[in-house]
Amino acid sequence: MEMTGIDQVDILIIGGGVVGCAILQALTSYDATVALVEQYPDVCEGTSKANSAIIHTGFDARPGSLEARLLAEARQLWPEVIARLHIPYLQTGALMVALSQQEQSTIVREITPKAEANGVSLQPLSRSEILEAAPYVNERVVGGVLIEGEGVIDPFWTTRAYCEHALLNGAQLFLGERVNAIEVETRRLLVHTTSGRVFSAALVVNAAGLWADEIAHLAGDYSFRLTPRKGEFLITEEDHGVAQIILPVPSEVSKGILVTPIVFGGVLLGPTAEDVSDKRDLATTAAGLQRIREGVGRLVPAMATVSTVRQFAGLRAVSSTGDYIIRPSTVSERLLHVTGIRSTGLSASPAIGQYVGRLAAETLGLRLRTSYREALPEPLSEAASEDGEVVCLCRSITRGEILAALRSPLPPRTLDGLKRRTGAMLGECQGNLCLPRLIELFQQELGRDPLSLEKHAPGSRLLNERLTRLENIAAHSGEEPKRAL
Repeated sequence: MEMTGIDQVDILIIGGGVVGCAILQALTSYDATVALVEQYPDVCEGTSKANSAIIHTGFDARPGSLEARLLAEARQLWPEVIARLHIPYLQTGALMVALSQQEQSTIVREITPKAEANGVSLQPLSRSEILEAAPYVNERVVGGVLIEGEGVIDPFWTTRAYCEHALLNGAQLFLGERVNAIEVETRRLLVHTTSGRVFSAALVVNAAGLWADEIAHLAGDYSFRLTPRKGEFLITEEDHGVAQIILPVPSEVSKGILVTPIVFGGVLLGPTAEDVSDKRDLATTAAGLQRIREGVGRLVPAMATVSTVRQFAGLRAVSSTGDYIIRPSTVSERLLHVTGIRSTGLSASPAIGQYVGRLAAETLGLRLRTSYREALPEPLSEAASEDGEVVCLCRSITRGEILAALRSPLPPRTLDGLKRRTGAMLGECQGNLCLPRLIELFQQELGRDPLSLEKHAPGSRLLNERLTRLENIAAHSGEEPKRAL
């Protein structure tokens, strides 16, 4: 494909997940031009949208690791980030339950010392204390600990808020741009995308998540590799009184199958942990979903048989190094890798953003800007509520709330993008009742032809032809058909 011109920027970020967008936001506080490219039509389309949505304290991170250090820094940053960006958050605390004396011993001998080394205090609880506070927990519990600082958040809202705040401060965003070539020059890198666009940047930040090793390969760097680990999830609206995160005693492979409240309602069950080879394998399986029910049944027996409204899978990157990779490439200091972030990327994101900002400032000699907007404007929910027509009955989402999302600084391009901005289509009917109205509002507000509207990724169109009852009648009568949605 022919080049359409060269975009000159100081810093280019590859990857629009929560880490990439946190970095974008942090970099806009410096005197530099900053842009982000993302292969999908929206931010938060990879690992960032399919996780447990927990803000971890880092109590179980490996002491002395970069991950532990950044999680500790993030604990101090989150209150201000949540307030400035108006992110929905619930500090629920997390209850880790031991169902055997062996698990209780693991908590005492391994989990608690590690937490203390990471600066996180755990509150030991006896069997009676747990059952009094959380009577839904398996009565076979022998003890456990409370991690008070843990909470749940909306991962998409967080990612979008980082990005919108960056746009407010002058950043540029290029969606639907997949990187397919990188040329390494002495003082700049040329980054090519499949659309023919070319970016010339003094510094490129590789925050491409699971695909970061393949981005590195484009530049001739084979210094690390990433493999996908799949986690399957279930969502239920039956909470059985669960108001905090319920954790099993973790294994070396994963934190285990959890029961956790969702910040906007319902309960999340999972994930499984299965090493796979295909980076696009997002399929759920009968066996995986059964493992979830068995796992949550050990913690909260009533959850083993709940009715579910949705199932999904996500992929997280497992790094060959065993820790976060945040360092210059082996081929050029102008290419900075930020990858191998595992399942704690959401939790550490504000600290990762600031850490990368400092590295970029040191590399390029940047100074902080004198003019910077510190916070996002208040959400438009109050103004939007003036139009009170309910569009999504399951979640009581109004037309005004839908319009606010469609008119926002980062409007959705897909139906899933609208779902994650508003909560529409997340209820029991999964969009069967509200979908026609949502498609109509997309057409009215953004001029989108319903036939071009996609569910999420390219090629996921829901409508293949526009044939209404009136058109059908006209076709048989020989009259010119009247076009309608």
